[in-house]
Amino acid sequence: MSVNTQMLTIAAYSLDLPAYACARIRLLGPASILRGRVDMRWAATSNGTDYAIDSSAMTGADAVIFQRYFPMKETWPIVEQALSSGRPVVYDVDDNFLAVPPDHPMRQRLAPIEPFTRELLARATLVTVSTVELRHAFKGLAHKIEVLPNFLEERLWIGPMARGREPGPVRIVFAGTPSHGKDLELVLPALAAVKQHFGNAVEIVFMGCSPSGIDATVIGFNEDYAGYAAALRKLAPDIGLAPLADSAFNRCKSAVKWLEYSALGTAGVYADLPAYASVRHGETGLIAGSDSVEWEQALVKLVEDAPFRRALGHQAAAEVRSRWGMTTGAEGYLKVWKRVCHASG
Repeated sequence: MSVNTQMLTIAAYSLDLPAYACARIRLLGPASILRGRVDMRWAATSNGTDYAIDSSAMTGADAVIFQRYFPMKETWPIVEQALSSGRPVVYDVDDNFLAVPPDHPMRQRLAPIEPFTRELLARATLVTVSTVELRHAFKGLAHKIEVLPNFLEERLWIGPMARGREPGPVRIVFAGTPSHGKDLELVLPALAAVKQHFGNAVEIVFMGCSPSGIDATVIGFNEDYAGYAAALRKLAPDIGLAPLADSAFNRCKSAVKWLEYSALGTAGVYADLPAYASVRHGETGLIAGSDSVEWEQALVKLVEDAPFRRALGHQAAAEVRSRWGMTTGAEGYLKVWKRVCHASG
């Protein structure tokens, strides 16, 4: 099969809606920036209840990409069709679906896909992952694995720093899907202690999770990634939280929370896990371990020392804006997609 040198055509199959974070960050965002060089055919649509999957999208395509938990019993005929077509097949994964914790809210839904995940890992031409840790986790299960890090769409995140709200209490924000309840357990005692100590001088906001026993404002999670970015920008957090319980699943997570908070100039406190290994403690964020006292100390430091807090946020923003914008990152995606097509051509 010869690869079109003018335009790379990719058929993409994902059960994430096009507006969702993973669809945008890992496929549609890069493809949009690469418009004119990549034609990405989005081959699965949904009315909110049922999916319509277009098998003809792979006809004439240079490559087929399956994303995340697309491979399952119901969709496997489409996967098998691609695998037997002679076209290169890429499996893009950003979570370790082989190590979902028993108490994870998505465990029951994700457990049935594990054998299909393993099968596609083994048979795909290439597996692309978001982190080095995830590549390590899949080592020996796939023929070839490449790391494609997550980047941020500049038009959503890289604008004027979000500092437009009126002076008031220091705003501490956790933003994440409702599945992060277990991750938040570690920091709840620290938040309670900080609130008790500073009173109305601090404000705690949970976007997406609603833990009990904390004096906090709770707002819903917007699954539309553009809407989520706009809502977080409007909140203008002074401090962002990114706790993670230590598990094989969470060790494969990416630093997307650091990217998002930092793009807004927000000083963040991050879990001492591989996801945030690139955060320079005291320069582009603060790292806290498994002891809630460490989280409390980090929060107290950021609340009390406004110049330090602002400097931390500005340094993190400078790094994200210079190195982690999707306009630059998309070129790496293109190189990998072209390489897999030429290797199979």
